[in-house]
Amino acid sequence: MPLWNKEKNEDDKSEPESTLFTTDKFSRTDILICASNGCIYAIHKQDGTKLWKTKIDRSAAVISIFVTDSDKVVAGGFGKTHCIDLMTGNIIWTNKMPGFGYAEVSVATTPSKILYPSTAVPTAERSDILPPHYDQVTEDKQITISCSAGKVMAIDLESGETLWTYNCPGGWYNLPAIIIEPSNWEAGRPHQLVYIGSGKWVYCLNASTGHVIWSVQVSTAKLSTEYMTLATPWSSRLAAESHSAFNQNPSGQIVAVQRGRQQLS
Repeated sequence: MPLWNKEKNEDDKSEPESTLFTTDKFSRTDILICASNGCIYAIHKQDGTKLWKTKIDRSAAVISIFVTDSDKVVAGGFGKTHCIDLMTGNIIWTNKMPGFGYAEVSVATTPSKILYPSTAVPTAERSDILPPHYDQVTEDKQITISCSAGKVMAIDLESGETLWTYNCPGGWYNLPAIIIEPSNWEAGRPHQLVYIGSGKWVYCLNASTGHVIWSVQVSTAKLSTEYMTLATPWSSRLAAESHSAFNQNPSGQIVAVQRGRQQLS
Protein backbone atom coordinates (compact mmCIF):
# COMPACT_ATOMS: atom_id res chain seq x y z
CA MET A 1 0.00 0.00 0.00
CA PRO A 2 1.41 3.46 -0.86
CA LEU A 3 2.68 5.39 2.15
CA TRP A 4 0.40 8.33 1.39
CA ASN A 5 -2.71 6.13 1.84
CA LYS A 6 -1.75 4.77 5.24
CA GLU A 7 -3.58 5.93 8.32
CA LYS A 8 -1.73 8.24 10.68
CA ASN A 9 -0.06 6.83 13.76
CA GLU A 10 -1.02 8.20 17.14
CA ASP A 11 2.45 9.79 17.41
CA ASP A 12 1.79 11.75 14.20
CA LYS A 13 -1.24 13.54 15.61
CA SER A 14 -0.26 16.99 16.78
CA GLU A 15 -2.47 20.03 17.02
CA PRO A 16 -1.29 23.12 15.11
CA GLU A 17 -0.16 26.00 17.33
CA SER A 18 1.39 29.43 16.83
CA THR A 19 3.85 31.51 18.84
CA LEU A 20 4.45 35.27 18.48
CA PHE A 21 8.04 36.22 19.33
CA THR A 22 7.93 40.04 19.22
CA THR A 23 5.70 42.98 20.06
CA ASP A 24 7.65 45.33 17.78
CA LYS A 25 5.81 46.76 14.80
CA PHE A 26 6.54 45.38 11.35
CA SER A 27 4.83 45.50 7.97
CA ARG A 28 4.03 42.91 5.33
CA THR A 29 7.03 44.05 3.30
CA ASP A 30 9.36 43.17 6.22
CA ILE A 31 8.37 39.51 6.29
CA LEU A 32 10.12 36.48 4.83
CA ILE A 33 8.16 33.24 5.20
CA CYS A 34 10.00 29.93 5.40
CA ALA A 35 8.92 26.40 6.24
CA SER A 36 10.96 23.51 7.64
CA ASN A 37 10.39 20.36 9.68
CA GLY A 38 6.64 20.77 9.99
CA CYS A 39 6.77 24.43 11.06
CA ILE A 40 6.30 27.80 9.34
CA TYR A 41 8.38 30.78 10.39
CA ALA A 42 8.11 34.50 9.73
CA ILE A 43 11.44 36.28 9.98
CA HIS A 44 12.43 39.90 9.45
CA LYS A 45 14.17 40.44 6.12
CA GLN A 46 16.48 43.09 7.57
CA ASP A 47 18.20 41.08 10.30
CA GLY A 48 16.62 37.61 10.39
CA THR A 49 14.78 38.20 13.67
CA LYS A 50 12.04 35.63 14.28
CA LEU A 51 8.62 37.26 14.26
CA TRP A 52 6.38 34.23 14.74
CA LYS A 53 6.34 30.45 14.44
CA THR A 54 3.43 28.18 13.59
CA LYS A 55 3.62 24.42 14.04
CA ILE A 56 1.66 22.63 11.34
CA ASP A 57 2.50 18.92 11.56
CA ARG A 58 5.86 17.31 12.21
CA SER A 59 4.89 14.58 9.73
CA ALA A 60 4.87 17.14 6.87
CA ALA A 61 8.30 16.54 5.34
CA VAL A 62 7.72 19.25 2.74
CA ILE A 63 5.44 22.26 3.27
CA SER A 64 4.46 24.36 0.28
CA ILE A 65 3.69 28.01 1.06
CA PHE A 66 1.88 30.78 -0.81
CA VAL A 67 1.39 34.35 0.46
CA THR A 68 -1.81 35.96 -0.79
CA ASP A 69 -2.37 39.64 -1.55
CA SER A 70 -4.84 39.73 1.38
CA ASP A 71 -2.14 39.03 4.00
CA LYS A 72 -2.73 35.33 4.43
CA VAL A 73 -0.26 32.46 4.22
CA VAL A 74 -1.63 29.32 2.61
CA ALA A 75 0.38 26.24 3.60
CA GLY A 76 0.03 22.71 2.31
CA GLY A 77 1.54 19.53 3.67
CA PHE A 78 0.73 15.97 4.80
CA GLY A 79 -2.61 16.01 2.97
CA LYS A 80 -3.90 19.24 4.58
CA THR A 81 -4.22 22.91 3.69
CA HIS A 82 -3.89 25.64 6.33
CA CYS A 83 -4.63 29.35 6.18
CA ILE A 84 -2.49 31.52 8.50
CA ASP A 85 -2.56 35.21 9.34
CA LEU A 86 0.56 36.79 7.82
CA MET A 87 1.04 39.29 10.65
CA THR A 88 0.45 37.05 13.69
CA GLY A 89 0.93 33.45 12.60
CA ASN A 90 -2.52 32.54 13.95
CA ILE A 91 -4.22 29.70 12.10
CA ILE A 92 -7.45 30.93 10.50
CA TRP A 93 -8.68 27.58 9.20
CA THR A 94 -7.53 24.08 8.32
CA ASN A 95 -9.00 21.96 5.53
CA LYS A 96 -8.14 18.30 6.13
CA MET A 97 -8.75 17.48 2.44
CA PRO A 98 -10.57 14.16 3.01
CA GLY A 99 -9.80 11.55 0.40
CA PHE A 100 -6.50 13.18 -0.66
CA GLY A 101 -4.19 10.99 1.41
CA TYR A 102 -1.19 12.22 3.43
CA ALA A 103 1.38 13.25 0.84
CA GLU A 104 2.85 16.61 -0.21
CA VAL A 105 0.39 19.34 -1.29
CA SER A 106 0.77 21.94 -4.04
CA VAL A 107 -0.96 25.27 -3.26
CA ALA A 108 -1.79 28.50 -5.09
CA THR A 109 -4.45 31.18 -4.65
CA THR A 110 -6.28 33.30 -7.18
CA PRO A 111 -5.55 37.05 -6.92
CA SER A 112 -8.05 39.51 -5.50
CA LYS A 113 -7.20 42.23 -8.03
CA ILE A 114 -5.86 42.14 -11.58
CA LEU A 115 -3.78 44.87 -13.20
CA TYR A 116 -4.94 45.91 -16.65
CA PRO A 117 -3.33 48.55 -18.88
CA SER A 118 -5.15 51.85 -18.49
CA THR A 119 -6.72 53.48 -21.53
CA ALA A 120 -5.77 56.92 -20.18
CA VAL A 121 -2.77 58.50 -21.86
CA PRO A 122 -0.05 59.77 -19.46
CA THR A 123 0.20 63.55 -19.45
CA ALA A 124 3.87 63.80 -18.48
CA GLU A 125 6.43 64.89 -21.06
CA ARG A 126 7.90 62.17 -23.27
CA SER A 127 5.05 59.85 -22.36
CA ASP A 128 6.15 57.51 -25.12
CA ILE A 129 9.02 56.22 -22.98
CA LEU A 130 7.07 55.91 -19.74
CA PRO A 131 5.77 52.54 -18.57
CA PRO A 132 2.02 52.05 -19.10
CA HIS A 133 -0.42 53.00 -16.38
CA TYR A 134 -2.56 50.26 -14.90
CA ASP A 135 -6.03 50.07 -13.41
CA GLN A 136 -6.89 47.57 -10.69
CA VAL A 137 -9.91 45.42 -11.45
CA THR A 138 -11.45 43.50 -8.55
CA GLU A 139 -11.85 39.79 -9.16
CA ASP A 140 -14.33 37.35 -7.66
CA LYS A 141 -13.74 35.89 -4.19
CA GLN A 142 -10.31 34.40 -3.73
CA ILE A 143 -9.98 30.65 -4.16
CA THR A 144 -7.16 28.44 -2.93
CA ILE A 145 -6.24 25.57 -5.22
CA SER A 146 -4.70 22.62 -3.37
CA CYS A 147 -3.45 19.47 -5.11
CA SER A 148 -2.17 16.14 -3.92
CA ALA A 149 -2.11 12.51 -5.07
CA GLY A 150 -3.46 13.33 -8.54
CA LYS A 151 -6.44 15.29 -7.21
CA VAL A 152 -7.43 18.99 -7.15
CA MET A 153 -9.44 20.82 -4.49
CA ALA A 154 -10.75 24.40 -4.57
CA ILE A 155 -11.14 26.04 -1.15
CA ASP A 156 -12.81 29.32 -0.21
CA LEU A 157 -9.94 31.46 1.12
CA GLU A 158 -12.12 33.23 3.70
CA SER A 159 -13.98 30.25 5.20
CA GLY A 160 -11.85 27.22 4.37
CA GLU A 161 -14.91 25.55 2.84
CA THR A 162 -14.37 23.08 0.01
CA LEU A 163 -15.90 24.46 -3.20
CA TRP A 164 -15.18 21.61 -5.62
CA THR A 165 -12.82 18.70 -6.20
CA TYR A 166 -11.49 17.06 -9.35
CA ASN A 167 -9.77 13.70 -9.71
CA CYS A 168 -7.35 14.01 -12.63
CA PRO A 169 -7.76 11.05 -15.00
CA GLY A 170 -4.26 9.77 -15.62
CA GLY A 171 -2.87 11.78 -12.70
CA TRP A 172 -2.45 8.67 -10.54
CA TYR A 173 -0.84 9.54 -7.19
CA ASN A 174 1.52 12.17 -8.56
CA LEU A 175 1.93 15.61 -7.03
CA PRO A 176 0.22 18.04 -9.45
CA ALA A 177 1.74 21.37 -10.47
CA ILE A 178 -0.45 24.49 -10.59
CA ILE A 179 -0.57 27.71 -12.60
CA ILE A 180 -3.44 30.19 -12.20
CA GLU A 181 -4.30 32.55 -15.04
CA PRO A 182 -6.47 35.59 -14.24
CA SER A 183 -9.57 36.48 -16.21
CA ASN A 184 -9.17 38.55 -19.36
CA TRP A 185 -12.27 40.53 -20.31
CA GLU A 186 -10.64 41.96 -23.43
CA ALA A 187 -10.08 38.43 -24.72
CA GLY A 188 -13.67 37.49 -23.90
CA ARG A 189 -12.71 35.28 -20.94
CA PRO A 190 -14.47 36.53 -17.78
CA HIS A 191 -13.35 33.63 -15.56
CA GLN A 192 -10.03 32.65 -14.06
CA LEU A 193 -8.32 29.47 -15.26
CA VAL A 194 -6.32 26.83 -13.44
CA TYR A 195 -3.75 24.77 -15.34
CA ILE A 196 -2.90 21.48 -13.67
CA GLY A 197 -0.01 19.21 -14.68
CA SER A 198 -0.18 15.71 -13.23
CA GLY A 199 1.61 12.63 -14.51
CA LYS A 200 1.61 12.85 -18.31
CA TRP A 201 -1.50 15.00 -18.55
CA VAL A 202 -2.34 18.72 -18.47
CA TYR A 203 -5.80 19.95 -17.51
CA CYS A 204 -7.43 23.38 -17.88
CA LEU A 205 -10.18 24.06 -15.34
CA ASN A 206 -12.53 26.93 -14.52
CA ALA A 207 -11.27 28.14 -11.13
CA SER A 208 -14.74 29.04 -9.84
CA THR A 209 -16.61 25.89 -10.85
CA GLY A 210 -14.00 23.19 -11.52
CA HIS A 211 -15.46 22.68 -15.00
CA VAL A 212 -12.95 20.98 -17.31
CA ILE A 213 -12.34 23.22 -20.33
CA TRP A 214 -9.84 20.85 -21.92
CA SER A 215 -7.34 18.11 -21.10
CA VAL A 216 -4.49 16.62 -23.09
CA GLN A 217 -1.91 13.87 -22.65
CA VAL A 218 1.38 15.59 -23.46
CA SER A 219 3.72 12.66 -22.93
CA THR A 220 3.60 9.11 -24.27
CA ALA A 221 6.80 7.94 -22.59
CA LYS A 222 6.58 4.39 -21.28
CA LEU A 223 9.40 4.74 -18.78
CA SER A 224 9.35 7.97 -16.76
CA THR A 225 8.92 9.35 -13.25
CA GLU A 226 5.61 10.88 -14.44
CA TYR A 227 6.22 14.20 -12.67
CA MET A 228 5.61 17.51 -14.35
CA THR A 229 6.36 21.22 -13.95
CA LEU A 230 4.56 24.11 -15.65
CA ALA A 231 5.40 27.65 -16.76
CA THR A 232 4.01 30.49 -18.88
CA PRO A 233 5.84 33.64 -19.99
CA TRP A 234 4.02 35.68 -17.35
CA SER A 235 4.47 33.15 -14.53
CA SER A 236 8.17 32.94 -15.36
CA ARG A 237 8.49 36.73 -15.22
CA LEU A 238 6.87 36.73 -11.78
CA ALA A 239 9.17 33.93 -10.69
CA ALA A 240 12.19 35.89 -11.89
CA GLU A 241 11.14 38.93 -9.85
CA SER A 242 10.54 36.82 -6.75
CA HIS A 243 13.68 34.74 -7.44
CA SER A 244 11.85 31.51 -6.64
CA ALA A 245 8.69 29.56 -7.34
CA PHE A 246 7.31 26.15 -6.41
CA ASN A 247 7.37 24.78 -9.93
CA GLN A 248 11.00 25.82 -10.36
CA ASN A 249 11.96 24.08 -7.11
CA PRO A 250 9.90 20.87 -7.06
CA SER A 251 11.24 19.58 -3.75
CA GLY A 252 7.95 17.86 -2.98
CA GLN A 253 8.22 15.86 -6.18
CA ILE A 254 11.77 14.82 -5.29
CA VAL A 255 10.51 13.49 -1.96
CA ALA A 256 7.78 11.56 -3.76
CA VAL A 257 10.36 10.00 -6.10
CA GLN A 258 12.54 9.02 -3.14
CA ARG A 259 9.52 7.46 -1.44
CA GLY A 260 8.86 5.35 -4.52
CA ARG A 261 12.46 4.16 -4.63
CA GLN A 262 12.28 3.14 -0.97
CA GLN A 263 9.18 1.08 -1.65
CA LEU A 264 10.98 -0.79 -4.43
CA SER A 265 14.08 -1.48 -2.36
